Amino acid sequence: LLQSRHPSPPSLTCVMTKLPYARATYAVLISMFIFACSSNIMFACLRQASQTFQVSFEDMTPIISVQFSGFFLTCLLGGIASDRFGKKRVMLLGCFLTMLGALGWTMASGLRAAYVGAFILGMGGGILETIGAAILTDLHPERSKFFMNLSQAAYCLGAIGSPALMAVLLPLGLSWRWFFFGNAVIAVILGVMYMGVTLAKSSEGSRQRGNLRSVMRVLPTIIIPCICIFCYVFSEMATAGFLGERLAQLNAPESMTIFALSLFWSAMILGRIACAFLPQNQAYEHIIGALLLLAGLACVAQSMVQTWQASIALFTLTGLAFAGTWPMIVSMASYRNLEDSGVAAGITISIGSLGCIANPIVIAPIFKAGRHDQAFMLLGCILLFGAAMMLLSLVARLHKTRTQTQPN
Repeated sequence: LLQSRHPSPPSLTCVMTKLPYARATYAVLISMFIFACSSNIMFACLRQASQTFQVSFEDMTPIISVQFSGFFLTCLLGGIASDRFGKKRVMLLGCFLTMLGALGWTMASGLRAAYVGAFILGMGGGILETIGAAILTDLHPERSKFFMNLSQAAYCLGAIGSPALMAVLLPLGLSWRWFFFGNAVIAVILGVMYMGVTLAKSSEGSRQRGNLRSVMRVLPTIIIPCICIFCYVFSEMATAGFLGERLAQLNAPESMTIFALSLFWSAMILGRIACAFLPQNQAYEHIIGALLLLAGLACVAQSMVQTWQASIALFTLTGLAFAGTWPMIVSMASYRNLEDSGVAAGITISIGSLGCIANPIVIAPIFKAGRHDQAFMLLGCILLFGAAMMLLSLVARLHKTRTQTQPN
C-alpha cells in the first residue's frame, strides 16, 4: 500500500508503482496540473480573447474575479459535500464542470458567454484543488506533507507549462480556443481515471459527516490556518501579478520581466520538492512560520532595493519561501481533522481563494498611484502577521500539550 508507515521518506519511484492507491495518487496529481492549466490559460489569453469578442482588455480583466468566485463556492460547499456523499462522486462532478467550463470558452461567441464559462470553470477548479488535497490526506495520512507538496509541484508545472506552450503556438496562428478544448479533453480523461480508482475508506463519505455539526467541530482547529492561507494567497498572487510592473519601474528590460516570473515559479517548484521530504512529525507551525517570516522579510526588502537585478534576486528568494507554505497549511488543517478532511480542506482553501479576489482590489490602486515600495511593504507586513499567527498557534498547542500531560 502507498500508506507507508516507516519514518523515512519513501522513494517516489517505489511509492508510485504500488497499488491500489497509485492510480488515485496519479489522478490527484493530474487534477492539480489541469487546474493550474485552466487558470493560467485564461490569464494568458485575455488580450487575444478581448480582440475576438471585440471588447476592451479592461472589460475582460474582471473575468478572473468571476472565475475565482466560482472556485470559492465549490471549495466551500464541495469540501462539505465530499465528507457526506463521498469524495469520488464530488471529484467526478468537478471533472464534469471543468469540461463544461472549458467547452464554454471554446464555443463562446461573446463576453457574457465567456463570463458564464469562467464561473463554471472556476467551480470545477475549486473541486479539483480542494477534494484532491483531501483525497491525498486520506490516502497518505502518514505522508501528507510529502504528497501535498508533490501535488503543488504538479500545479507549478501546469502554471509554467501552459503559458509557455501558448507563447510558442499562439504567434504561429493557433487560436486560443484550442487550448480550452484541450483542457476539456483532459478533464474527460481525468473523469474516466477517477471512475476506476480505489480511494481510502475515509473518502467514502458518511451521513454522520458533512453537516453543520462537523463544520462547527472543525472551525476552532482551522481558524489560524485560514488566516495564514489568506495572508499567503493574497501576497503570492499580488507578487506574481505585479512582479513585472515592479521590474519595469526599476527600468528592467522587458525580456527580464518575463524571465523573472519564470524564476519565481521555478524556485517555487524546487522549494516544494524540498519541502516534500520534511519529516512528517515535524511541527507544522515551525516550518510554516519560518517560510512566512522569510517571505515577509524578502517583500519588505523588495520595497527598499533600487536596481532591477537585486529585485529579481529577491523575487526568486520570495518564490523559494512561498514554496511549501500553501501545501503545508492545507496539510496541517486536514491532517489534524482526518475524519472531516473534506470540510477542513474545503473551508481552508476557500478562505485562501478570497486572497485571489481581494489582492487586485487592494494592490492595483497602490501601483496605479506609483507607490510600488508601499505595496511590497504592505505585502511584507501581511506575511509577517501570518508568521506571528503561526507562532501563536505553536504556543497554544504547547500549552495544551502540557495541560494534558500534567498529573491530576
